[in-house]
Amino acid sequence: MRKAGSWWRKYLPGNVSNPFRLATRLLTERKPAARSAVMMAAAGILLAPIDWGLRPFEQRRYSRASVSERPILIVVGPPRSGTTLVAQYLINAFNVSYINNLTSLFPGSPITVNRVLKHVVPLRAGDYEAFYGKSRGLAGANDGLYIWDRWLGSDRHQVPARLEDGASDNMLRFFGAMDGLYQLPVVNKVNRLNTCAHLVAEVLQNARFICLQRNPLHLAQSLYVARRDITGNMRSAYGVQHPNSEPEDPIEDVCQQVLFHEQNARRQQDLLGESRFSILSYEDFCRNPRSFVKSILEQHDALRLRSGSGKLATSFTVSDRIRVSNVVYERMRDRLSELGTGQIRCRRL
Repeated sequence: MRKAGSWWRKYLPGNVSNPFRLATRLLTERKPAARSAVMMAAAGILLAPIDWGLRPFEQRRYSRASVSERPILIVVGPPRSGTTLVAQYLINAFNVSYINNLTSLFPGSPITVNRVLKHVVPLRAGDYEAFYGKSRGLAGANDGLYIWDRWLGSDRHQVPARLEDGASDNMLRFFGAMDGLYQLPVVNKVNRLNTCAHLVAEVLQNARFICLQRNPLHLAQSLYVARRDITGNMRSAYGVQHPNSEPEDPIEDVCQQVLFHEQNARRQQDLLGESRFSILSYEDFCRNPRSFVKSILEQHDALRLRSGSGKLATSFTVSDRIRVSNVVYERMRDRLSELGTGQIRCRRL
């Protein structure tokens, strides 16, 4: 098993017990995004020496960067809650920059390599195909967790109590350098910030957080399936660990995980206020995503619609398919009801 902080951890998803078995399975997946994720991870490891060689140039760009005042929209929420879809819709709707898959090949020099290859790998609207948050192609959107590790710490299982030493200045300079490169507002998806957005909000005064909430039963089921498909260990949570962990009982554990994320969303909104931390229903978004875009435009004067945004999808299908046994599904439903999940108030579209 990987240790937190291992250098090659940045190229792999979190909480994976057996990365080689996962890679073998993903290569046989029918979804191109799954195969692309494996190829990106392998390419990143091979290109690591070049990445190391570019780091002095990257640091030089940070040292010259000024603080950006353009909007930064950060999509947060529990894993498997629809954050990837919402972030991609924002990228397709607005003329914005984002962290792309090219940066996953050069996690130590993302600004430098994008400046060099800016015309080869341009910012563009993308499709909505993804596999557990992983999109296709070098220009595809990426959450950039390997960049956020610099500021939140490399142990993605834990909720950080504070930022890493020097993180505030480094964060400001990174987004300042990104602003210097693209001169556009930024959209980024970082599920992990559902638990600690207030730490980032204190540094990035121009950041606004959009937190996704999904039907608790559908979310619990998806988190349960993710343990089987991605972590390879039903005792290991997919995403941040929660304090009421029950590793010997995966059903109870995912139900507690759903409750944990709801409680954290409320806490972050209480700390930051609805204007900076808004909670969005995934199901409401899927029914009327254009209304969501309209509400974002009303709040951010600096945002401009992307050319061709009139062709944006008008709705998305919300899957209600049962992907676990009836016994597991019914126990999840009953336990979530006992815990009182699903009572959180979301933004109205």
